[in-house]
Amino acid sequence: MATTPHDAPEAGQPYLPTPQAEAQAFAWDDLLTSTRQGLRELFSWLEAACEGSADAASTEHLSTSLLVSGARGCGKTTLLLSAVQALRDWKSFVRGAPGPEVPALSRTLERLERRILWLEPLDLEPVPTQANLLATLLVRVRAALDQPRRGKGERGESARWASSILEEGAEETWGKLDHLIRDASFMWEDIPSTTDARVRAEQQIRASEIYANFQPRFADAMEDVARTLSMPRFGASGGDQVLLVLPIDNVDRSIEHLYNIVKLTRMVASRHLWFVLAAGHQEFQRFMERSFQKELIISGQAGIGARGQEETLAIARRQAATTLRRALPPSYRIALDLVEPHEAWRFPVDGRGEPLGSLLRRLRLPASKRTESRVLETFADLFDLQARLAPDVARCYREALRNDDAEARETEARPDEPLLHHVGRLALTLPARTLQDLWHAVRHEVMCSAAPTTGAAPEQGESVVRIASEMLRNAIDESDLPAWASEQLHHRILRQDDQGRVCLDLTGKPIRRSKRTSLHGVLQAPPRDPGGNGTGAHARVLGTEVHLRRFHEVILVLEDLEQPGREAPLPANVAGWFMVLHDVLMLFERPRVLSADVTALEMSPEMIATVHEFWSGRARGEPFVQAAFWWTPPSWNTFIEFAILTAQWRAFLVRLSRGFLTAGDGEDATLRARFIQAAWVENICSVSGMAMGQWNWGDERQGAMSVLKASRLTLALERYEQWVRDTVAELVTRIREHSAGYDRLWTAQVWLRDMLPLQVLPEFALAIDARSLLRQPSGVASPNKGWDLLLKDWRTQAPRLAAFRHQRVRDAVNRSSAAESLRQALGAGGGRASETYYGWLDTLVDAWFAVVDHDGDPLAGVVLGMTHRLNPASPDEHP
Repeated sequence: MATTPHDAPEAGQPYLPTPQAEAQAFAWDDLLTSTRQGLRELFSWLEAACEGSADAASTEHLSTSLLVSGARGCGKTTLLLSAVQALRDWKSFVRGAPGPEVPALSRTLERLERRILWLEPLDLEPVPTQANLLATLLVRVRAALDQPRRGKGERGESARWASSILEEGAEETWGKLDHLIRDASFMWEDIPSTTDARVRAEQQIRASEIYANFQPRFADAMEDVARTLSMPRFGASGGDQVLLVLPIDNVDRSIEHLYNIVKLTRMVASRHLWFVLAAGHQEFQRFMERSFQKELIISGQAGIGARGQEETLAIARRQAATTLRRALPPSYRIALDLVEPHEAWRFPVDGRGEPLGSLLRRLRLPASKRTESRVLETFADLFDLQARLAPDVARCYREALRNDDAEARETEARPDEPLLHHVGRLALTLPARTLQDLWHAVRHEVMCSAAPTTGAAPEQGESVVRIASEMLRNAIDESDLPAWASEQLHHRILRQDDQGRVCLDLTGKPIRRSKRTSLHGVLQAPPRDPGGNGTGAHARVLGTEVHLRRFHEVILVLEDLEQPGREAPLPANVAGWFMVLHDVLMLFERPRVLSADVTALEMSPEMIATVHEFWSGRARGEPFVQAAFWWTPPSWNTFIEFAILTAQWRAFLVRLSRGFLTAGDGEDATLRARFIQAAWVENICSVSGMAMGQWNWGDERQGAMSVLKASRLTLALERYEQWVRDTVAELVTRIREHSAGYDRLWTAQVWLRDMLPLQVLPEFALAIDARSLLRQPSGVASPNKGWDLLLKDWRTQAPRLAAFRHQRVRDAVNRSSAAESLRQALGAGGGRASETYYGWLDTLVDAWFAVVDHDGDPLAGVVLGMTHRLNPASPDEHP
């Protein structure tokens, strides 16, 4: 779809809007991929229809309609107009177009050019709902029959046919059409009520007579029309014949328009006349249901009450489905896809304008003192991860996307291709018209920012806010969200502050995060010795596994703040632009995301979990529990940071061979789990650091690659753990030097202080004593004082760490399926039911610590010099 103005203003000049057509025909080389695919399907159908028109079989129940469906603005009208233009001048349509498909396409168009005769397109947008569509069709057929005469008259030649035989056939065909047009009002329109009962009876009889033989007469007339129009092209030998095609746009204008069009296509079925309908598939189906529902209500056959309304809607749905299967079988539908993100990045396709990706790089993000502003500079940085990933990581991430069937089309191997993360892909998967609007909006802001300004300059980043907020509002308006959700997003969440600036109000947590992940692999711990469980027959850890999951995308769910329990998932494009706008607003010196909590959204992805099977004989009701401890990264405030983390981790999983996760023995599995743990910490440090990414996997001598390529895992792993400790120490030093208060470095410091020491404890580790990652060997000095500062923080925060650990165990048991089953069995009441549940919960938590801490508090092995842990188990739980 080409939409670039030819007279783009020079840089530095004020932006001048250029009028643009709503839709127009384009040459093959200027069309988007989805439109090209739709045209190929349409031409194949028309070629098959031309072959079928030579068959003189019965036309009873003949389906002669094609539905071009797609979302609003996806290019349905452009497809119809381009198809008409292609079959009028196919040489100009394909001239200069590269590609291996062009020769075959040219041959198809050359065959179709003489066989297809397009009737004047019918756009239902301005047509009244009560218009006589039958007469409208017949007038267009008559105009096509009259075109050769009118053409001769305009050239000053005789407006009569060339031979007496053709003249006689044409006059007879003309008369048949004229008769059908006069009868169309009786066929189509209802007979108006009149005081003269005799006149009304005569009209009803006349209409019945016309209806009885209208379809055979129409089929006979179309045979004559096709024969007459074919003679100037193919002669009178009776060979090939012309196929008439009527394009009808905006079929889903209203339920009346849609019902009348389906009625028309069933009434005038002929193998010489085909209809190409353009409409949204969802609206087409829904409007058909509503039309039958309206008919049942008007006829008095609708049910009464809620149950009756449901039955009426079910009947209407069945009738609509049956009608659509007859008139438009599933194979007769051509679906236009949205524009894929990588093609949107290169838009416009005609090359006569600066690509969208290049324009995005010319728009500056908000500037602040925080470290994000030193890395995220342009609008493109919120979509493209190319600059955030090291070359090896980027290569593996592309491979990961290619391995995912849902994303394989988006990862074409081009040297200039962006590396779009999941939020960027959601935001840039657009209808063609919306993509055109985005390109013009970005170009407008780029030109305006380059032009000289008078007065105070606007704050840097305001242009990006205008684009992102407008795209979000458009996505909301064009989505299928329920009315309450649209109103809440428009008027409750998207707000303006006291200075008229756009902000997001997330107080009350109206939006929660979900996710789409899949299991990548499992590391299983060796069976534990019953004697090492500490409590003998009373409680045991039956098994432990580390689950590695592939992260795919974020799913946002909107909750109704006025009616609890009502929720709606945000459509992909709405969620994408919401996350983009959220990140832009968070980058200002004073973030414009309002929330009562420190973190506005719970955005942490769930990619790794340690799962324990635990049994406690004293926990009555549900003694067996499967508790999952999720590995959580820092609570960053932007989606882009989590996108970098998940992209690097997904690339790392690709780099791991399948054999790496299938350990040969128990000790080997423990070593591999330690490596996974160290890599997880290094990944977080790379995102938390000054580079915001650029995870360096190293080589054969150092880094993660040294472990993957080592013949002896133990020695290589010890060196790599030291490498990770040095990385952590370096990050601590950078935090002390560059943190500007509450920023991403401060967030990393909180994670290092509160969560890192818990990461190596039995709740997260595959082995009960796997704490070597945080043990600095004696005699090994840290390259800086960062590690000593972190150890000092841990000793200071020892009581908090013990409390955090206790609460994590409690939360994991509380989230388990056993806890859910017990809550359902006890019911929602309070009193003794609550006392029973919390007693069961306390018993399991105490049993857990009695088992895993029977040789002492493992936290004391990490935080040297700490006191006893919080709330130790009762003595009778210990051996």
